Amino acid sequence: MELRARGLELARGGRVLLRDLDLELRRGECWVALGPNGAGKSTLLLALGGWLPRPAPSRGDAELAGELRLDGRPPRSWSSRERARRVAWQGSLPPAEFGLSVRERLGLALERGVDRSRVESAAARLDLEGLEDRRLGELSAGERQRVELAALVLREAPLWLLDEPTAHLDLRHQVSWLREMAAERDAGRCLVMACHDLGQARALADGAILLFGDGRARAGPASELLVAPLLSELYATPLEIFEAGGPGLPPLLAPAYARDAADGGSADE
Repeated sequence: MELRARGLELARGGRVLLRDLDLELRRGECWVALGPNGAGKSTLLLALGGWLPRPAPSRGDAELAGELRLDGRPPRSWSSRERARRVAWQGSLPPAEFGLSVRERLGLALERGVDRSRVESAAARLDLEGLEDRRLGELSAGERQRVELAALVLREAPLWLLDEPTAHLDLRHQVSWLREMAAERDAGRCLVMACHDLGQARALADGAILLFGDGRARAGPASELLVAPLLSELYATPLEIFEAGGPGLPPLLAPAYARDAADGGSADE
């Protein structure tokens, strides 16, 4: 699997979200898309997966320009079935599906003819045992999120596009899912994740895409881009990096005012 973009430009409602973005994504890599709200992270994921532009765009829909190739072809040139074998998406569950049971929702993620015992395996992997017959509308937001992640792991696609996968998850399930992502990456899957958690980004990412919200975008190695000066500019908030206090723990990022508060000072001093 290879996904390549050259001179990619995205616009929505007459506003340019990003321009001149070059990317090369391969198996065994994890990339993070970071930026303020509305910068275009979710829109970028949809474009990378071939869901944009829509076949019959309406006013306000995203517009795409530049070159985008998935395994040598424009993503939209693949049939829906062919694309589904290459790309899997995780995002918010539409309320229209809240009437489904957990088992039914996970069954929809399986290709025809695949052993349905995998549903139970995925449910166990995401700590959903005992919830299989519950309706999605009866679950908490965090439980529904775990259902969508379980549906994702049932897909054999080599490219995963994840839109804030740890949103609504408690700390235990966040840690569990991050370990799952690391294992999938190490097994050769390519992951692209939009998120707001900079600690998670620094812990997992091989590459980073920074969307500044004004058309500017940068992509490159995480070690070069996930640094305090660039992240401070990205979020218009002074940030500092604090090294973790034990082996195997990722660095922590915090607003610069946190140190002042810890010292008993204030930002005005």
